[in-house]
Amino acid sequence: MQEPAHDVRVAAESDVVVVGGGPAGQAAALAAARNGASVTLLERYNHLGGLASGGMVLVLDDMWDSHQREISVRGICLEMIER
Repeated sequence: MQEPAHDVRVAAESDVVVVGGGPAGQAAALAAARNGASVTLLERYNHLGGLASGGMVLVLDDMWDSHQREISVRGICLEMIER
């Protein structure tokens, strides 16, 4: 089925559009912006962070190795932890 042609309002223009403001979306948007792209980050809920912030999933075991007492993540995730 084909829709008839119609005008669509353009709200913004960006080099990169990231859909989803969870950890992966935030990392993608930040990486694109750091590489000089104009970025629009879209999130359907009223918060960023995915289930870690909105779903009350508070156990994030993969960030910390309790046996060796060291952080087991790097990159943008580690930057967020340090802040």
